[in-house]
Amino acid sequence: MTGRLDGRRILVTGAASGVGREIARVFAAEGAALALLDRNAEGVTQVAAAVGGRAHPCDVSSFTDAAAAVKAAVDALGSLDGIVNAAGILVMKPFEELEPESWHQMLAVNLCGPYNIIRASLQALRQAQQGTIVNIASVSSYLPMPGSSGYSASKAGLVMFTKCLALELGPRIRCNAVCPGVVRTEMTRYIWENPEHSQRAADRTALKRLGNPEDVAYAALYLTGPESGFTTGTEITVDGGFSWH
Repeated sequence: MTGRLDGRRILVTGAASGVGREIARVFAAEGAALALLDRNAEGVTQVAAAVGGRAHPCDVSSFTDAAAAVKAAVDALGSLDGIVNAAGILVMKPFEELEPESWHQMLAVNLCGPYNIIRASLQALRQAQQGTIVNIASVSSYLPMPGSSGYSASKAGLVMFTKCLALELGPRIRCNAVCPGVVRTEMTRYIWENPEHSQRAADRTALKRLGNPEDVAYAALYLTGPESGFTTGTEITVDGGFSWH
């Protein structure tokens, strides 16, 4: 590793598993001081111990929870230089079977969660020399698929939210999104655990494989590090060529 994040203090949500956990690992290896949030208290504590970060159990869908966790993170780290919003949930069902509870929960975690964390962190980020926000969205934000109405709506909202924040918070704070395709996490276990479904999904990509959490983590690293200093208000698609052919 090259120490690209030396001296930077980064908050990562959804850090107990999947993409969030891998972002924590990669960012720690690059020298970042980390505040790790997840509603899975045991899981996030284990990840924090493994990477040398600080664990803050938190339900990002609650502004009260988010504000308390952000305050604890700022107190522990001294301030914040960046955020990666990786917490997310997925419920795949045809619209007529999608219960109101699932619809509202996806919006609460996938869209309101980043709002809650960023809003609570704004004062600290404005004190950073170069603040960064990375929101983990999805190719579902612009690629409609059957059964994904609630998830796609939440992620499409997150992408537009990202663009609006880039305009409003610049030039001091940059805000970008990463849009993964099918990545091997608990969220997509129903795909990659089934050989037939996994092969079908891989065959739809140009690279003929499913994504891994580190594929997304390195995109988030780029958008958090100095190499992307003239990049804001955009999204990087990390899907192996799934969505453009």
